[in-house]
Amino acid sequence: MTERSFRFILGISLLILLYFHLDIGIYIYIGILLFEGLTNWRIPIIASRMRYGSAYNPQDLSNADCAAIPFDAERVLRLLVAGFLVVTFVLFKEEVWFFPWFIGFMLFMAGMTNICPMVMGLRWLGFR
Repeated sequence: MTERSFRFILGISLLILLYFHLDIGIYIYIGILLFEGLTNWRIPIIASRMRYGSAYNPQDLSNADCAAIPFDAERVLRLLVAGFLVVTFVLFKEEVWFFPWFIGFMLFMAGMTNICPMVMGLRWLGFR
C-alpha cells in the first residue's frame, strides 16, 4: 500500500464518516492518526511489510542527510490532520463545520492526484 492510496482511503473514510454523522468513528479516526503520527507505525508500511516480508525497505535514505529537519513529512501530515480535526470537529463543531469536509476533500484529491500541497509545503520547510 502506498501513501497515495492511503491518503485516498483516509479522505473517503472521513467524508463517509462526516456524511453519516458518525461521531464515534471520527474520534477513532483521530485516534488512529495520532497513533500513527506519534509512533511512526504507519498502516501503509505495516501492510507492505506483511505483503512483501522483511525485504521491504520503505524509505530511500539517500536524501535523509540533506533534510534540515529529521522528521518525516507524512508523519507531520498525520499529526496536523489530527490536530485540525480536534480543533474543528471536537472543540468548534458548529462554528467551523466546513473545515473537516475541506480536509476530507483535500485528502481525497491528494490520493487521486498524488499532489498533496501540505506535504509539499512541509518538505519545502525542511522535513524529510
